[in-house]
Amino acid sequence: MSESSGDDSTVQGAAQPSRWQRVRHALVTPELIYGTIVSSAVIAVADDDDDDFDVFVVTIVTMLVFWAAHVFATAVANHGMRGGRIIGIGQAFREGVHHSKGLLYASVVPLVFLVLGATGVLDEDTAYFAALIVGMVVLGVLGWMAFADRGSPWPVRLLGGVGTALFGLVIIVFKAVLH
Repeated sequence: MSESSGDDSTVQGAAQPSRWQRVRHALVTPELIYGTIVSSAVIAVADDDDDDFDVFVVTIVTMLVFWAAHVFATAVANHGMRGGRIIGIGQAFREGVHHSKGLLYASVVPLVFLVLGATGVLDEDTAYFAALIVGMVVLGVLGWMAFADRGSPWPVRLLGGVGTALFGLVIIVFKAVLH
């Protein structure tokens, strides 16, 4: 006996996601949020004696290691029998790469600021703090988008964005306390 009432109108009547929702679902992923937090943390705990190039190298290497570990973990976890079908290692690996791309995307903008500081386009201290602040801004925007997707009114979106950005501020405060 099926637990379904036989009424699948909710599935058939579900509206297709809007362009906004498709963009939001492509951007606001756990991997992008996690990657933003990790890259901000790596930048935040940089030694005061490190120049922006050193921070850039440590950040990019760390993010590549986290990305590779995530791809590997996803591939191993998804390889085998899933939902009655066999998933080969190649497909599992491709899914891992696709699933984990947010970890890399998250560090792009902070890394750009670090490169601008390392090359002298920006003052190194300005570039370093911009790389930290941009992580907060990204988290705030992602928080706003998550609440907007739920149809929340703008004050709730704003609070959600500020609350999410404050997590980035906590990382910066940890940096100040640790150093």
